[in-house]
Amino acid sequence: MWKHFLDWLATLPQGSASFVGTLTGSTLGLFALLLGALFNAHLNRRRDDRLRDTDRFALASTLHAELLGIHRALAENAQHLIDKPPDADGGFLVPEPSIKLLPEVLSKIGLLHSDTIQKVLTTYALTEQYLDRLILIGGRVPPDKPANRRLVYLDAQHAKVVIEFNRITARAVKEAIDVLEPYLK
Repeated sequence: MWKHFLDWLATLPQGSASFVGTLTGSTLGLFALLLGALFNAHLNRRRDDRLRDTDRFALASTLHAELLGIHRALAENAQHLIDKPPDADGGFLVPEPSIKLLPEVLSKIGLLHSDTIQKVLTTYALTEQYLDRLILIGGRVPPDKPANRRLVYLDAQHAKVVIEFNRITARAVKEAIDVLEPYLK
């Protein structure tokens, strides 16, 4: 087939042969440009996927670390009330769980699956309402508290309720921690 093409090309006048050569070269050049563009797009997609995976890992690690801290604080507060119950005529202070990292990474929350987002944000909402719910059961915000901390004072009779409340909240936080763990592998 190529031999016939070359024989035919040799019989053409010089201007036609030049045109066919130019057309063939242009076609091959266009084909090479298209292949290069497609390969470049493939490389860009791979890079973008790697960057997205890195961002997803960083987001999950950040939320996981903060939720671990909240879980530990709730468990330790409950254990402290068990180990050293307040005097019957006294009371105790309960600090607000610290949420500092979620607002910083909230713009990237869409990198996680919708079920994970729902579980994590529900847990954060539950944590943000923690002191409000303690106030509803009889807690009071002390007037002489530090400006950068929220605390609630409760009478000794509420210790068992707070212990159970901390355990329930800690379980919910643990569930959110568990849904983030697959992202960390």
